[in-house]
Amino acid sequence: MEMKSYIMRSITTVVLFLVVLAVSGCEDEPPTDYVSEPFLEAYLIVDEPIQGIVVANSQPITEAFDYAGMMERNAQVTITTGSDVYSLEYAETDGIGSYRYPDTSVRIKPGTKYAIAVLMPDGKELSAETVTPERISWTIEPREFLQYPQDTTVLFSPDSLRIAWTPGNSIEYIIRVKALDTLGYGQYLEPATTEINERTNNIPFEEPDDPTFYTLTRWGFVQTNQAPTVWAAFRWYGRNEVAILAPDQAMLDWFKATQWGGRSVEYRPEFSNVNGGVGILASASVIEQDVFVLKRKKQ
Repeated sequence: MEMKSYIMRSITTVVLFLVVLAVSGCEDEPPTDYVSEPFLEAYLIVDEPIQGIVVANSQPITEAFDYAGMMERNAQVTITTGSDVYSLEYAETDGIGSYRYPDTSVRIKPGTKYAIAVLMPDGKELSAETVTPERISWTIEPREFLQYPQDTTVLFSPDSLRIAWTPGNSIEYIIRVKALDTLGYGQYLEPATTEINERTNNIPFEEPDDPTFYTLTRWGFVQTNQAPTVWAAFRWYGRNEVAILAPDQAMLDWFKATQWGGRSVEYRPEFSNVNGGVGILASASVIEQDVFVLKRKKQ
């Protein structure tokens, strides 16, 4: 599934922008003396091909943020595991560029050490390592249909709405809930109707001027391999995807540092594991399940 293959693409733009602010903010010289920093963001997902690896260059905050302009299209990027060396190629999809290994039959293995090496056109070198987590799987899958409660302030927690998965070897798990269709609703019902989708509006303090208001995804953390259904995680009714990420420590630290601070979030260089530049090489095992959230019953 595409969202599993590019599980972290949705945060790349934010992270790149944070790196721009962090690197540029340290400059005391005039903008003409700005020195760009190479940036790497690579996530290796167990049982998925090698793809979605971002190599970029930071930009000064005195210029307009240019995502496409930051991308480095001419780097030499290799992934090594044991005696296997994979040379990656740059490719663009819908205007978004990244590095990948063209043979998609090569999949990331669980419990395996991987190293990345990047040679930039100017001769700068970046490197990092990760050991992939063990594979996880559902033991109790999310229900196919969920009836949204009439009042989320008065709830009980039936076991039938609990989800669970095999523990793996991660110390903490990331939960992602993503709306898959913000327009369609009735077309998925039987019999089908023309009813359109709508927001759950379950977070009263979220306003349209909040940068997170228009995002389709909510993230959370849990330290056990089970969780109840959290209704506040669903921004929209209708089709949603529930995913569990069992991350390595690097992904967990990096994700919390760059994504879990709301408007006050800032780049944390101590959580970068890239030698010769900034960024991250991390890995995770991921499981996903589609669910359909039924609207509140009309009274």
